[in-house]
Amino acid sequence: MLVAALMNSLHRLLLGQSLVGWVKIKLDGFVSKNNTKAAIGGAVQNSDGEWLTGFNMVTGMDEIFRIEAQVIIERMKLAWLKGYKQVEINCDNVMLTNTICNGFTSISNIAKVRLIHEWCNKDWKVKFRHILRGSNKVVDCLAKAAIRKLNQVVMFRVPPQYVIRLLEKDTHNYLYEGNTVFIHS
Repeated sequence: MLVAALMNSLHRLLLGQSLVGWVKIKLDGFVSKNNTKAAIGGAVQNSDGEWLTGFNMVTGMDEIFRIEAQVIIERMKLAWLKGYKQVEINCDNVMLTNTICNGFTSISNIAKVRLIHEWCNKDWKVKFRHILRGSNKVVDCLAKAAIRKLNQVVMFRVPPQYVIRLLEKDTHNYLYEGNTVFIHS
């Protein structure tokens, strides 16, 4: 994938480090205005931008901040169980990303946010990066698709047909955002 190779080269040039060996986890939450459901979606890609896995699920109604904190926890658990030791987590919720990156997770009054802090303290490297909604279309689509389903987790070993075109757009948008990479390890 040419765009992923370019992204890796650009990342190395700007930050002095390679993404090789890292996995990127994108996540998003969606709250339905028509009913009492919320849904979450996530995707895991390797350093070349290739799809590793994805998921979506319906959750109970809650604040989007708590829903996305739960998504981060679930993705961290999955990455840990799969043995990934270098993980970049992308989130379009700037308030949650800032809470994590500014070290406020350990003192948060929200249990799910404190749990993120505990997961970060394991023996691995974790980066958190705020991304714009335009670079999160794949997981936004996965979350919205889940809202019509029952309360279950659906795993995707291959990208669903309805997100394939969005994968390349997300990678392209990611290249041109210019956001800072926050590192927590």
